[in-house]
Amino acid sequence: MPSTKPAKDDTASVPDKPAVTASAVRTSTPSPAPAEQTGSRPGVYEYTHFTDCVYPHVPLTARAATADRPATVYAWPFGPPADGRWSPTSKSPNQAADNAPALPFQE
Repeated sequence: MPSTKPAKDDTASVPDKPAVTASAVRTSTPSPAPAEQTGSRPGVYEYTHFTDCVYPHVPLTARAATADRPATVYAWPFGPPADGRWSPTSKSPNQAADNAPALPFQE
């Protein structure tokens, strides 16, 4: 005996797609993080990493300590970059930003 089932409606089993609203679509790209993202406070910090580094946004060339040269000690006005290369210190700054006048020599 043939069954008399109603014809299957394919559109009934497909869930409706949610409507895309203008607020759901981002038209802008995320803004880049500020160069000086820090979790620390302004102050004097010593460069403690093992290789030299240039911070173009300051601009500052941070130098690692060697046998004949001390590490860079810099007074960060907004705190150092959060890259783990700087430690707070009570030493006097021994370097200014690369585009600033040189610091007076202190021994």
